[in-house]
Amino acid sequence: MNYLFSKSIGAVATFAAMAVTTAAIPAFAVTSPDFPMAGFATQNGGTTGGKGYSEVTVDNVNDLKSYAKAGNKIIYVKPGTYMGPVEVGSNVTIYGYQGAIIAQPTSGSAMKLSGSKNVIIRNLKFKGVGAHDDDDEDCLQVNHESKNVWIDHVDVYDGHDGNLDITNASDFVTISWTKFSYTSASSGHQFSNLIGNSKTKTSDRGHLNVTIHHTWWADGVVERMPRVRFGKVHVANNLFDSKNASYCVRAAIEADIRIERNVFIGVQKALDLYTSDGAITAAQMIENYEENVKKKQDGTGTAFKPSYSMSLTDVSTQAKAYALRDSIKLYAGATLPDPGKSQTVTPASSSSEVQSSSSVAVSSSSVAKSSSSVAQSSSSQAVSSSSQGEVVSGMATLTKHGSGSAKQQVKQGESIEEFYFTVAGATGATVTGLPEGIVGTMKGSDFYISGTVAQNAEVGAYNFTVTTTGATTNATKNGTITVIGANGEVAESSSSKVESSSSSEQGTTSLNVATVAPHFNVSVNGRVLTVQGATQAAYLLDAQGRLITKVQSLGSESSITVPRAGMYLLRVGHETRRITVR
Repeated sequence: MNYLFSKSIGAVATFAAMAVTTAAIPAFAVTSPDFPMAGFATQNGGTTGGKGYSEVTVDNVNDLKSYAKAGNKIIYVKPGTYMGPVEVGSNVTIYGYQGAIIAQPTSGSAMKLSGSKNVIIRNLKFKGVGAHDDDDEDCLQVNHESKNVWIDHVDVYDGHDGNLDITNASDFVTISWTKFSYTSASSGHQFSNLIGNSKTKTSDRGHLNVTIHHTWWADGVVERMPRVRFGKVHVANNLFDSKNASYCVRAAIEADIRIERNVFIGVQKALDLYTSDGAITAAQMIENYEENVKKKQDGTGTAFKPSYSMSLTDVSTQAKAYALRDSIKLYAGATLPDPGKSQTVTPASSSSEVQSSSSVAVSSSSVAKSSSSVAQSSSSQAVSSSSQGEVVSGMATLTKHGSGSAKQQVKQGESIEEFYFTVAGATGATVTGLPEGIVGTMKGSDFYISGTVAQNAEVGAYNFTVTTTGATTNATKNGTITVIGANGEVAESSSSKVESSSSSEQGTTSLNVATVAPHFNVSVNGRVLTVQGATQAAYLLDAQGRLITKVQSLGSESSITVPRAGMYLLRVGHETRRITVR
């Protein structure tokens, strides 16, 4: 197939299971659409994982290790923490419930693919022991001629030597909708991803064909996003905004890298050309968006042309780039729905979802079973909100930790001092009211507040609220982040800039894509969205952040017609809301 260089919006997929979900241990409060497989994993006969083999659900580490190593299986992993190393065989799909964590031991990997063929790994968190400047293994490894691997919607952080490496002639790998980061548990060597591990490993020539798309290198990552030797690597539609980054992509000996339509915000260098080990084949920068990148690099050579078709989001303007950024922040990581559950959207105080009154249930059991297709509706019966996850009985608590204060003052374009809340007696936490660029992230049992305030964030006091989810009695904690101008200016009346977050439609809470915006309401009637009360232009985007239409001035009330059923993002000012049309 020819490579499609999509300048149009493209079709919006029909998505399954758009819901606010909970799980037995902390998890995000949103679930992601089941985006189809793309990239090199579709080549060489394709990647189907355990499709066609029997299914098993595991809730203990011994069963997980046994079934994973044997292969020829679809394995569903129940919520909980499973201590690695987990060795993975061939013809296997491993799909986690919300809250399934594979932990890296003091020595060794959390999960290892060594010579594995036809593997799918989805919806899992991989928790490392912390990056330190000593010689150990990566949190997740694809090694020793492993072939046809799809790693999708995983969250990998604090890997001892690295987060995820692809080495030793492994081939036909796609990494999609994944988040890489490091926390305060890491003290050095925060180098996330290697593709090709040695300049002398000439046996890697002709291999290491890798696609990385819609992936987020978040705070804590310093280098290797990725670093490439010998391989052909397509780095497309990704987000790079780690405030710790010294460089993002590094091209080394015989690397052939196509760096296309990515978003780089607030990093030192988007690309580093490392020629000390030998000549670089190509590191071509194609239509990327760079904002506040301190050292520009135009790239070198003409990169390979992919053998597969792949539609990419245009990031030629700030609005388009921010839309892709918002989508990746919302859905990268372990944000897929649990296997075998029906999901529906239900209004809740922790959600900005808007649903059509004619919504129907969608079976998500096919999400894990299908390796590439978007899950389709298999039921016309309505589902009540009781189909959401379990509720923890009792009173939840939030306990603040970390050196950062819950009341901080920070300039536009600068980072806050990170802090976090330990969540107890609940399934997770959400937050509303943060300035743009500051996010809340669930890691294990802790809810972190971190990030860099956007350069164009409105000056003023942002009163945020952290709220636990899934408890009989949920807990809340409040704080204030005051944004001042780059030159020290402050708002005359900051209180008018922050809207109340008590409304069920006010703000997106899971990763705080939404922050401050004029208050507005949205209703859905069939394919028509009616927007009331907005005073700024509105942008309608698909779930991958691709712009569908822009309405210059909404006035008191305006209607927007969506092209078909599916999930959309509606951005007004700095606020973005998820909208599902059925």
